[in-house]
Amino acid sequence: MGRKDLKYRGSCCLNCETPLDKSEKFCHQCGQLNSTKKLTIKDFIEEFFANFYAYDSRLRNSLLSIFSKPGVLALKYNEGKRHTYANPFRLFLSVSILLFITFNFTEGDENTSPNNVQQKQTEDQIIEQIKKDTAASQLVNSNKKIIDKLSKKEIEYSRDSIYNKEFINKNISSGLRPIIYKALSFRNFHRKYPKKSTNEALSELGYENNLLNTTFFNKSKLFKSNEIEDEFLDYFYQKLPFFIFLSLPILTLMFWLVFYSRKINYTEHLVFTYTFFTFIFICLMILNIISLVSETLASFFEGISFAFLFPIYLYKSLRNFYQQSRWITILKFLILNPLFFLLLGICIVIMMFIGIILF
Repeated sequence: MGRKDLKYRGSCCLNCETPLDKSEKFCHQCGQLNSTKKLTIKDFIEEFFANFYAYDSRLRNSLLSIFSKPGVLALKYNEGKRHTYANPFRLFLSVSILLFITFNFTEGDENTSPNNVQQKQTEDQIIEQIKKDTAASQLVNSNKKIIDKLSKKEIEYSRDSIYNKEFINKNISSGLRPIIYKALSFRNFHRKYPKKSTNEALSELGYENNLLNTTFFNKSKLFKSNEIEDEFLDYFYQKLPFFIFLSLPILTLMFWLVFYSRKINYTEHLVFTYTFFTFIFICLMILNIISLVSETLASFFEGISFAFLFPIYLYKSLRNFYQQSRWITILKFLILNPLFFLLLGICIVIMMFIGIILF
């Protein structure tokens, strides 16, 4: 017997106390189910999934539409069939969280594998041997090409030391290393002199007391170890579903620009974007599960998906949602590709900026 059965219907809403008729399944005032049946474990679980993950016929209809009729879910939802399908925004967020969970099951730290560690040790031993070996030193000193090559090699300074601005500018210049050693120096300075203020620290390290340096110093203090690159990447990885959810409104701009003539408002384009990426994320989640069984098989299906499945699915979605001819859809499909990478780059910069602020 379900809670919706006639025998359990009452004459008054248990939530808002509005008088009800026995024929009413739901309260016409607040929408609560008209049922006097005591809550069971089964009922509790069903209500939990229904409230938070649309675990009912709408979810089933949404998933069937996403996989069998690309783009139709977004089209029908925009036309007003809101009770037939799950909310695209909530569905995408739920799927992205599940995808993140499967990433945690399959992720591996390649940098700490025994082979990589052994290789690094071997390279370090060779460098030390060259330093100690007199014959090797004489050979190096007599060969200008070798001297030039060694002079270009970056020296790895201690990550536990404190370096001032002058030292970093003079000795550390390539890539992100000046920023990394600046953050390390700030963190190490704070650990060694915790009672000194930010102004005093900046002054002693040779930096100007401005908003940028003050913010950078305060953020550097928050690192839990001197492996700040790994810590920063882990932080972004943990926030990945949130950042993806925020970035899709930016990517929606490419659909709005390319299909501007369709007179569809931005929110309707946004529904299409979330629906399309829901399909992508579900496929990636399936690939992650397959990789638990066989990495080779997962790599094969991943290659097929990115080379054929996803492009074909996007084309079908565009055709069904925007209702344009085959050749116009193909043309706009080709235009979307460079726009995607341009807006993706903008998204990455914006998300990095937000991530640093929230760190």
